[in-house]
This record gives sequence, structure tokens and C-alpha cells, in this order.
Amino acid sequence: MKKRLFASMLALVLCFALLSPLCAWAEGEESTVPADPDGYAVIDPAALQKLVEDYAAVYGLKRGDISVAYCYLDTGDTWYYNADRWYFSAGLHRVPLMMILAEWEHDGKVTRDTSFKGMTLGQAEESVLIYNSVDNTNLMMSMIGSNEDARREFMKFSPLPESYYDPDFLAYSYFSARYMMDVLKTLYNESERFPNILDCMKRSAVGQYFGAGLGGIEVAQRFGSYTAPRRNENNHDAAIIYTEHPFALVVMTENMGVTQQIMKDMGIIFKDYTLSLDGAYEEWLEQKNNPQPVVTEPEPAPAEIPAAEENPDNGQSGGSLFPDFSNVGLPSAPSEPAPAEVPALTEAPEQNVPANQNLTPAQQQVQQALEQQNGNRTIVLVLGAVLVFVLALAAVLRNVMRRRREADLD
Repeated sequence: MKKRLFASMLALVLCFALLSPLCAWAEGEESTVPADPDGYAVIDPAALQKLVEDYAAVYGLKRGDISVAYCYLDTGDTWYYNADRWYFSAGLHRVPLMMILAEWEHDGKVTRDTSFKGMTLGQAEESVLIYNSVDNTNLMMSMIGSNEDARREFMKFSPLPESYYDPDFLAYSYFSARYMMDVLKTLYNESERFPNILDCMKRSAVGQYFGAGLGGIEVAQRFGSYTAPRRNENNHDAAIIYTEHPFALVVMTENMGVTQQIMKDMGIIFKDYTLSLDGAYEEWLEQKNNPQPVVTEPEPAPAEIPAAEENPDNGQSGGSLFPDFSNVGLPSAPSEPAPAEVPALTEAPEQNVPANQNLTPAQQQVQQALEQQNGNRTIVLVLGAVLVFVLALAAVLRNVMRRRREADLD
């Protein structure tokens, strides 16, 4: 038993020693995730973080299984929540797919009447984006080349570097919320480059997903729903929502169960938040259109030189800062200085203020002790002086008496 325990402990130590260099390498590896912006024009990332986390707490949602991307399109402010987690696209890939074919139309390579293996481009767009035809989606993929070729074409709708993409992006059509947000922003900002795509998306799943709780607000969306063979349920929605100031929203989930409710709630939450930014946007727009001039502090004025009469200079004219040496060497009569006026002295009325008026009781006691000690010293000095005088007088009388006795004997 002891040998087995010892062997187990030794195995753990060896595993730790072998894995430590790998962990250190992973920590030092340069991240391929783009940094979020340092500043925002109108949105408050902390407020958005709280909105999502409070909602997740109500439903017990795990952060690892939900990703959110939000963009206030008028300013481009974009906020992400767990946006670099990769999910099976489950139908979201139909947006960049049909953007490629629409771009061909924009560039004059095809027309809306061009036949794509038995259907026109217009029919293909409706079949794929509105009616969710899997067969026609695969057919349009084949018009570009292999599935991997098509997905490589998808990359051009995002500024993300190739190193950012997970290998499953090319192999199995896995998307992240960050990538899908870039696709939506490209589609919105360059809509003329992709004719008819937004129109088809506005006719897709009307009143469902994000649109379920938004009333009459127009929504151009592409949802994705798929249960993988390993029973991983993927449900996503990506949309441009046309409030007065439009915003883009991407929500991707895995194994959430109540996805329709989550998408409806997220649409309402971000709609309300977007409407709350109207005042901040107006202030930002006013400042952008009418930038305030940079205010600089005025330079301090040079110190004024006092006038001649205010700055005595021994008779020099003009109040010069330097002495006048024009008369050096010439004798001059000494001038007596004017007698300084002495202010009249006025006697202040004598005030009889007790010496110990401002003293504390303790200070008064000390003062009394000192006074008593001084009095005792004076008495001792007086008595000493009297004693000396008496002794001196006694000595004088003794001498007188001695001399008188001597005179009598003679």
C-alpha cells in the first residue's frame, strides 16, 4: 500500500514537471485576440457588462456558453462579452455566403437573372436567407468552390488577422461573435456593395428571435439553430435593429434550452439601452460638429517698473535701473539727510491687570511657591546680615573691653 501511494505521488510530481514548461509557454504566447477599443463615444461598457451578467444570473446562464457582441452603429462603438468563443455557425454562415454572390452582382459579374444551376440569383437569395433551404445553401457554396474555399472568402468581411481564426472555422464552419459582428458592420456600412441582402434579412423570421419583443421596430436578422450529432444544441441570432439610431446585435449560445426566450429578452434589453443613449449621442454629435477651441492660459504680463518718484534712485532721471556715472570724479557738496520725523509718543493709560489673571490654577500654585521661596530667601539674607553685624559688634566690644583692662593694670 505504501509503495502504491509513493508511486502515485511520484507520478503526480513527474506530470507537474512535464506540464510546467507547456503551461509557461502557453502563458507567454502572443494572443491573437484583438484588443478592445480604449475609448467609446457614447456607450458605457461597464453598464453593458452589468446588464448581461445580471440577466445571466437570473437564468443561471454560464458565461462559457453565451457570447454577445453589440455595436451602436452611428458611432461604431462596439462592446463584446465572451466574444472569442467558437460555436458551430448553425446557419449564420448564410449571410457572408450570399454577400459574396451579391458582390458579384455589384461588380457586374452577374445579374439578378443569371442562372445558378437552375435558379436566378434573386431566387437563390430568397431561398437561402428567407426560407432557410439547406440544399440551396450547399449549392451556392459550390458556386464559389469547396467549402473551405468559400470560408476563406468569408474572411474578407472582417479586418481580423488570419491568425485569429480557429482551425474549425475553415473545417467545420465555426464562428465567433466578434467575427459575426464584423460581418454585420461591413454589411451595414457598405450596403450598396451587397444589394438585396438586407432586404431579404428583414423578411426572415419576422416577429421571432430578437424581433419577438420589439413591436414595430424593423429587424434584419439571420438566426441559426442546429443540434449536432453529439447533442450540442447551438442557437444564435445576428441582426441589425433599426431603432432611431440603429444597432447591431449578435448573441450565440450552446445548450441553453430556453433560447427563444433568451433572444427575445436580449433584443428588449439592448433596444432599451440603445434608446437611453439618445442624449449622449446628441452631445457627442454637437461636440464633433462644433469642436471647442483649445483654451490656453494667457501669458503673464511683464512686471511693471516703478516710476521714478516711487523708486528712489538718488536723483537719477527716468527711474533708471543703473546708477548715473556721468559726474564721477567731480566734487559735490555733501547734503545733509533730512531729519527723520519721530512720531510723537503718547502714553498708554496704565492698566491694572493682575499678574496672575491669565494663569491656570496649577500655574498660580507654582507662582505662589516661588514667591514664598523668594520671601524666605530674603528673610534668611536679612537675618544673616544681622548676625554678621552682631558678631562684628561683639568683636569690637571685646577689643574695647580688653584694652580697658590692660589700661587699668598699667
